[in-house]
Amino acid sequence: MKKGFENKKILITGGAGGVGMFVSRKFAAEGYHVRVFDLPTPINKRVFKPGEPNIETFWGDITNPKDVREAMDGAGEVIHLAALVVPATENNPALAKKVNVEGTKYVAEAAAAESEKAGRTLTIRFSSSATVYGPTNTETPPIPPDHPVNPTDNYTSTKVQAEEVIRTCGLPWTIYRFAAAQYLTLKKGSFGQMKIIPPDNRIEFVHILDIADAFINSVGNPETIEKTFILAGGPKCQMLYRDELKRSFDLLGFPVPNWKKFNTQPFNLDWYDTEESQRVLKFQNRTFDDYLKDFRVSLGFKYYPIRYLAGPLMHIFGIHL
Repeated sequence: MKKGFENKKILITGGAGGVGMFVSRKFAAEGYHVRVFDLPTPINKRVFKPGEPNIETFWGDITNPKDVREAMDGAGEVIHLAALVVPATENNPALAKKVNVEGTKYVAEAAAAESEKAGRTLTIRFSSSATVYGPTNTETPPIPPDHPVNPTDNYTSTKVQAEEVIRTCGLPWTIYRFAAAQYLTLKKGSFGQMKIIPPDNRIEFVHILDIADAFINSVGNPETIEKTFILAGGPKCQMLYRDELKRSFDLLGFPVPNWKKFNTQPFNLDWYDTEESQRVLKFQNRTFDDYLKDFRVSLGFKYYPIRYLAGPLMHIFGIHL
């Protein structure tokens, strides 16, 4: 923990989610008091064990201003990760706007009120997405952070609107546009969602733990204020999507996917210029090889029936996802 931040309470919205749980635990491990604000779903409630050091859970709804104000009480810094993502944003545009845009307004308003009440200025760190740049496959990479945004769906549109809320909230802010971050667990619908990206789309991986490092290294860092950073893994993590997916399938013992079932339209991901992000945040500490090792460990005992039963059966019966 940086000197002068010993008693700082970090409010993390969406702190029990796929990225949030790692960010929350990283701050807690560094000695910060972390208040996790998330929906009280059965899955979320199982993320943190009772009495987990430096973790406090506050269950509520980001679309309820009262919940947000209560969660903000006593906070010294805000990491706003809570969001509705694809495909839910495309299936329910009204909810997408309510969560991603209006929810962000409630966070900004509560942070401003807490700043005034406590006599200290809160900083808001907001998670956006590199997909706000739109499809850039016809351009020469790497794509710079100041590339114009080009939202193409409900998700990217709400993220662009939320970014504007953060920039105009009157508080110190930082925006982080995540590249292709992969979860360390298999989630429902993962194999269906993977087909939305064309096999030969350029893609740049970023490890979830590197994202957590970027947030940790932002606290108390004046170079992060009023800046927009791309969080991507760097040149060693730049590849084609088919190569990333094949390496993941090799780990699981699966046959190569049926590429003919994949989308052919360019996807809103690419290779990025992260020179300034890395200089300021010093977060690019892991590669895709590290991710595969961590993913294997996270599967635990589930790895063996997947790798040595499901995988061989798929080969025998010619099953290609």
